[in-house]
Amino acid sequence: MGGISAGQILLTLVLVVPLTLMLGSMAGFAVGSASSAPTSYRAQRLAQISADLRDIDGDYLLAAGDSHVAAWRARELCGLPLVNAGVNGATVRDIDALQAELALPRPPRAIILTVGTNDANRKRFRDPPEAVTRFSQAFRPLLRKLAHRADLVVVTGLPPLDAGNVPDFSAEAASGITASAEGACRRSASCRVVKSFRDEDRLTDGLHLAEYEHAYARIAATLCTALAGEPSPSPRRGQNADADAP
Repeated sequence: MGGISAGQILLTLVLVVPLTLMLGSMAGFAVGSASSAPTSYRAQRLAQISADLRDIDGDYLLAAGDSHVAAWRARELCGLPLVNAGVNGATVRDIDALQAELALPRPPRAIILTVGTNDANRKRFRDPPEAVTRFSQAFRPLLRKLAHRADLVVVTGLPPLDAGNVPDFSAEAASGITASAEGACRRSASCRVVKSFRDEDRLTDGLHLAEYEHAYARIAATLCTALAGEPSPSPRRGQNADADAP
């Protein structure tokens, strides 16, 4: 066999080297893209909530729930820092899973809980009774777990939704879910039903309130009294606490 000519070597270099560089560049891009893949919204919220908890020095309150909580901008209530652990789109099972991952620096004085609207999404059930049953089966264990993390749990109920503007959500299911959550709370010595939402509260999209600060302020009188260790206002019949004070 004859030797390889200088021309052949040069041709090989001209063809192979650019191809090698191109493949290396593509591999590097792929690795870089994988390492910079966007973090999920849930992971971002968990990281933010954990960071907020680490910044707390002393007593605090924890608000847990779905977008109704996430949209609440208050950072203090009853003279205590308020850590917002709301997650947009969360169901009761999502909140249960998130709470299991959340490391609390110390027990909060109280946990404020608003959850259930996303469990009333029609894609999650065949009929409203099924939605209520599925919610109840997940809510009771969640309530027990939260009761072990704080001396007081406050269940707020849900805003009434406008089914005409949000046909994917069932008003009947939402109403049943609210009743189920409140019923479970009233059977627990460490839980209080303190209604935040009213029929006259203005909605922006059939689902969310135009203004959450005023709605959640309705729980302050009962919550602050309970935290101060003073006797709570006399509950209405069949309730352990149900405040509508503005």
